Amino acid sequence: MMKKQIAKFAVIGALILGGTACSDFLDVKPEGVLLEGEAISNQQDIENVLNSIYDVTANVYNGRMQAFSTALGDNINRPRTSTFLQEVYGRQTNIFNSDVSAVYLDAYRAVYRANWLLENIDLVDVEANRRQEILDEARFLRALMHFEMVRYFGQPFGFSSDNSHLGVVNKTATIRELVPRNTVNEVYNFVISELEAVAQRLPESNGIYATKAAAHGVLADVYFQMNQFSSAAAYADSAISGSTTTLMPGFNRYEAGMNTEIVFGGYSFASLNDNRGGSFAGFFRWDNQPNPNPELTIDANTYALVTSNPDDIRDSVWFSVLNQGNPNEMIVYSKFNYDFMDVPIVHLTKLKLTRAEALAMTGSDLGTAIQDVNDIRERAYGSNAYNLAPTATSTEILDAVRYERRIELMCEGDRIHELKRLGVLGEIQTIRGADWDCPGQVLQFPAVERSDVFVLNEEGGC
Repeated sequence: MMKKQIAKFAVIGALILGGTACSDFLDVKPEGVLLEGEAISNQQDIENVLNSIYDVTANVYNGRMQAFSTALGDNINRPRTSTFLQEVYGRQTNIFNSDVSAVYLDAYRAVYRANWLLENIDLVDVEANRRQEILDEARFLRALMHFEMVRYFGQPFGFSSDNSHLGVVNKTATIRELVPRNTVNEVYNFVISELEAVAQRLPESNGIYATKAAAHGVLADVYFQMNQFSSAAAYADSAISGSTTTLMPGFNRYEAGMNTEIVFGGYSFASLNDNRGGSFAGFFRWDNQPNPNPELTIDANTYALVTSNPDDIRDSVWFSVLNQGNPNEMIVYSKFNYDFMDVPIVHLTKLKLTRAEALAMTGSDLGTAIQDVNDIRERAYGSNAYNLAPTATSTEILDAVRYERRIELMCEGDRIHELKRLGVLGEIQTIRGADWDCPGQVLQFPAVERSDVFVLNEEGGC
């Protein structure tokens, strides 16, 4: 089998020129023409195309998309200077928001390249076993991008009784055509069918590329978002048991080269000056400034929640109060204070939190749910003093795991999806004073999508 020549998400060579910039190769051209004979001549070229899909996928997760979830949620203050993030925070995005457009277009750039690869892999001879792996990895990344986009640009699964409300376009071919948005139900069905199909064939071990456990981990996220807890628990369990990850003893899971929990993620390389978490640092980092003034700061009510337990180690590790008692007092966040970051997408902490809540919701295997919560709590508090009792009820587990999820995954892109999921369950009614399902809680599509058949999201906020 031809070995993959390019490690992790840093793609070196003719297609990608380092950093977080994307090449124009395989982007949709106005004329829709690809000079295939010049671009693809051997199997390594096909491998390079696949790596370019991983590269763009890593760009999507560099902190910009996650900041949208954080800004729509309830953990931070209004962004300080970024007009585009202020629009997200204020639930007032429009077709001219370039930050939102950039993430959306990157996601569909990855989808386009995946589709191109699926359509054109037979331009050259590819070893049979490797050919199927390439196809499955491309389908995995394509499904992952559809899942992320439908969560940001459509109301959540369960918003309507049959999920016939509009999601995003299921893009499965490179042909340029004007098509209407698929329903949320159609998008979720597509994502699930793709992930379940490739999970049957993806290898158990594949370096930092897509694996069976990675597909199971994303399926756990998908079913959890759907509030289908038996399936969410089962896939989270499969992802945990099918990976070789171990729970980190510390709290530096974004520091490059330190995370032992990543089942699937983006990786940075200082030697290449390639930082896949650059936007996290751009929004939050404060320790490298003489007069810290980060774009995003923590809300006082959120910080009061964190400090409600004086034994919580995460308070001193992830949070700092600057200029305390002065008019310019601010609560800053330290999780992303690194020059180079690895970005966990599917990781053990999140899988344990998902499995614990899903099991508690079904009332089954509470012992495993309790152990998952206690694993997180023993790290957070430095002892077993706050462990759940072996006899903890489903309600006690739910209270504990939802609290821990909020603290553990803060500013990682989880919060707004969690709040909307709880809104569907009827457990919350508002987010920062606005209805959880008001029009402004979803992002507006970029201007490029405007057409007679593509219905844009309603504007006007909440």
